[in-house]
Amino acid sequence: MQYHVCHETDVPRGEKRSYTVKNIPVVVVHSEQGEFYAIYGICPHQRSPLGEGTLVGLTEATQPGEEFGYTRAGEIIRCPWHGFGFDVKTGTCLTEPDKFRVRTYPIQVDNHEIYLEI
Repeated sequence: MQYHVCHETDVPRGEKRSYTVKNIPVVVVHSEQGEFYAIYGICPHQRSPLGEGTLVGLTEATQPGEEFGYTRAGEIIRCPWHGFGFDVKTGTCLTEPDKFRVRTYPIQVDNHEIYLEI
């Protein structure tokens, strides 16, 4: 079922906003690339509010010995308490992928309005 969350201008590019939809805390992310994502708003490690964390990218190299580049800007959310990073596309934890993950929710943008599918 789809639920209206906000207008797309309520979440500027490169930022995130916290909402509660049907008593479920969610964080809506507008990536630097212009895509919208939604993830469950509570960190599975010790239940901190992910919406208070920072939205970042990754520093990585394609091969050992190469210079590092900054990629995936605005697609990683870091827990405000312990820094666990979660991929906003998949919900996978970058530091403990076999142990932690957060649920992601499909987003629909229709006539500049954002809808969440739960």
